[in-house]
Amino acid sequence: MWIVKPGENTNRGVGITVETNVNEIKEIMNSEGGGQRTFILQRYIENPALFKGRKFDIRVFALVTSINGVLKGYNYLDGYLRTSGKEFNLKSLNKFIHLTNDAVQKKAEDYGKYEFGNKVTF
Repeated sequence: MWIVKPGENTNRGVGITVETNVNEIKEIMNSEGGGQRTFILQRYIENPALFKGRKFDIRVFALVTSINGVLKGYNYLDGYLRTSGKEFNLKSLNKFIHLTNDAVQKKAEDYGKYEFGNKVTF
């Protein structure tokens, strides 16, 4: 399994797909922009860490400054998990199972079913 992401001028999950067929991946990469676009192709982690049986990603915030060549780093102690609204399985390529992006998840019928806004703060 592979995650195919457009490489530029995209956000909010636009154009991200989960694929298993190499020919489909080639078709996506050749059809969009006539081969002039970049893509990020990631091998899918088939045994990911899960939160209550669902995929998640971690959002934390940090700031790095450089004043007169002195680097300092700061981190915000609070953060959150973005969760999928559907239980993880490899039998389906359903994007609501595999992508935790807010813009993708908010279109799912299970959005907010387990956590408000599919988020868990810490």
